[in-house]
Amino acid sequence: MRHARHLAGIVLMLLASGVIFGKAPRKRPYRLPDVDIKSQVIWGSTCHGPEGSSLAFGGQDQKSDDGRPHTRIKSNGQWRDIHKELRADNAFQKLHDLVAVAGGLQKRVTASARSIYFKDLRAGSSLPAEQKKVIEKIASAIATLKAKRDLGTYEVRQGARALRRLISAREEATAIAKNLTAATPAVIRSMGRIAMDLEQAAEHLDAEPPARALSPLVYDTCSKLFVLFGGDHLDYLTNDTWVFDPARNMWRQRHPPTAPPPRANHKLSAANGKVTLTGGYTYSSNTDYCGGQYVDHDDGKWTYDIAANKWTGGKIACPGDRRVYRTGPFHPDFYLTGPKPDAKATAKRLAGLKSNTWTEMNPPRLPRLNRDWGTGVIDPDHDLMLRFSGGHSAHGGSDVLHYHFSTNRWELPFPVEFPLGQLYANTRYPNGYNFNRRPWVTGHTYQNYGYDPIAKKMLFAGRPNHCYIYDPQIGDWTGRRAKPSAMVYNSCFYTITVCTTPDGAAAWTRSGAVLRYVPQTGRWVELKPRGDKLPGAVVDNSTMVYDSKRNRLLFAVKGYGRKNAYDGQLHFLDLKTQTAGKLSPGGMDAGAAIPYLCQTRYDAGNDLFLVGGTLPAGPDGLRRTPAYDPAANRWISLAIGGKDPSGPKGRNVSLGLMYDKVRKLFWAVDTNSRVYAVRLAPKTADPKPLGNGNRWGQSAFRR
Repeated sequence: MRHARHLAGIVLMLLASGVIFGKAPRKRPYRLPDVDIKSQVIWGSTCHGPEGSSLAFGGQDQKSDDGRPHTRIKSNGQWRDIHKELRADNAFQKLHDLVAVAGGLQKRVTASARSIYFKDLRAGSSLPAEQKKVIEKIASAIATLKAKRDLGTYEVRQGARALRRLISAREEATAIAKNLTAATPAVIRSMGRIAMDLEQAAEHLDAEPPARALSPLVYDTCSKLFVLFGGDHLDYLTNDTWVFDPARNMWRQRHPPTAPPPRANHKLSAANGKVTLTGGYTYSSNTDYCGGQYVDHDDGKWTYDIAANKWTGGKIACPGDRRVYRTGPFHPDFYLTGPKPDAKATAKRLAGLKSNTWTEMNPPRLPRLNRDWGTGVIDPDHDLMLRFSGGHSAHGGSDVLHYHFSTNRWELPFPVEFPLGQLYANTRYPNGYNFNRRPWVTGHTYQNYGYDPIAKKMLFAGRPNHCYIYDPQIGDWTGRRAKPSAMVYNSCFYTITVCTTPDGAAAWTRSGAVLRYVPQTGRWVELKPRGDKLPGAVVDNSTMVYDSKRNRLLFAVKGYGRKNAYDGQLHFLDLKTQTAGKLSPGGMDAGAAIPYLCQTRYDAGNDLFLVGGTLPAGPDGLRRTPAYDPAANRWISLAIGGKDPSGPKGRNVSLGLMYDKVRKLFWAVDTNSRVYAVRLAPKTADPKPLGNGNRWGQSAFRR
């Protein structure tokens, strides 16, 4: 019965959005217009009521701690936030908070199950124990709800709806926990349904509607109520119906028998106790380059009778309180399809890689859209590549892709959410938290995120005022910390460069400041090096990398633009003595031929820095790969074959290059999430020195 209900709901949603039976939307996908992000609240709605009063709701508050402006009313010419008052008057608020905690725990359990599946591990004993903790929370919420007394009619009805969802969640969670020996796709999807039941149960118990964007408000003079329908949560569309009573300052959720399909950016008008709805969009899940992500509904006029609590008209009605998510590579379930992850087969394949030859790994499910302008970072604690690249004319979500080295599989931790008309912008991506307390990607991410081995978290430092924290263990963003003044400047996302050191992540700025993250305090502390002044980071033309053998940071930088050639110089900062200087390596005169500095990475086993780019083709047609030999303090080149991820021109600004010290492999990822691997053997890669009048020179790697 439970699964039949979910299947019926899914079919109705897919019918409404026209994505089954090969039915395509009638109109072409389009892009929404952008908004002025200088406004604190964007994408919200305001409606004028009686006697000069007004109601505002929805949108993203770019300065708030939860991304929401909440409910605001205007009276006597003054706007006032009544969110705290609404919570104080809500008989269910503490219970709402308890259910929300249970929902958060369920998401963590689901993340654990996904990780076990994608790593091809046994479920073990911890996963059932984690699921049982969620069941205990649900049972506590059910008992608390059943014990509630002296409730009004509305509260009784909302409580009954919440109770049904809680009982459904408990039944499904109990069934899973009884026989949780393997984390299969079916189990993971079931866990996702539990999390959604808990989310929606919490919504029934809340003092105001869930967050949303582009959801118009309308005031009806007959019923003296404001009406709200649907909207975009940015990761899903909804079709719930709410009314706000200005006489009592109170929201009430309505539950009509059927409703228009989920949508946003529709039009509402009200007269004589009825609300008319037209238009609105649904998601297109378009994977075209810079493609439109929205398509208009073409389902006629809908009418809502406020007194009768009934929607009529339109073409295809569906149950209310439904959600529509993006599909295909924009949804986590897409990556659960295909062959079962196989750690043994992948390990065998990696062990057999030919040395000095790039091999494309061809994971079975590739993410879309393109993820330009970024990098990829190693998370050794969870054996992952973390990829948070995009912005500008590329993917503009808040999601961090996980690539599992052990099984050659991509994982998407949560449904993709897009920032409406700001998508494909550059400097116009919104700031602050979105509705799920996640940061939007910046116009470019370049190297402004990195992994901290002490906190075991990924740090995103490209936002103006805050550093955001991503926890790979649960596959979600978990908080933010204020940045010091040295890291706060206009368009800092272009140049702040983050890299991993054993003592914590380090950051390098455009002014040449170097800072270290202290996870115990959540602060970045600026280092005060002696000696030469370090250069500043330059967009698209610099990098910082850690030399583990010598406990120092190396810096490579050139002036911006094609007119400025690289001079081959390397700067260093000794982290023990806090001394900065220049290395002036041999072969500096050939530095101009090095096409791309941003993805230079260190191979500790071979004590070699490999450049993510290739030199102009030699007489044999091979584009050799530049590298820095720190023991000899000179630039060299290597003959590395295969399918080069740096591309036919040797410079790929969307490349992510990483060194995996466990497998002794270099990994690379390109804008289309294609993954490459190479095992470097410098002695057999025909090493030759650069410069000194001889383009490639004689054999160089003698160690």
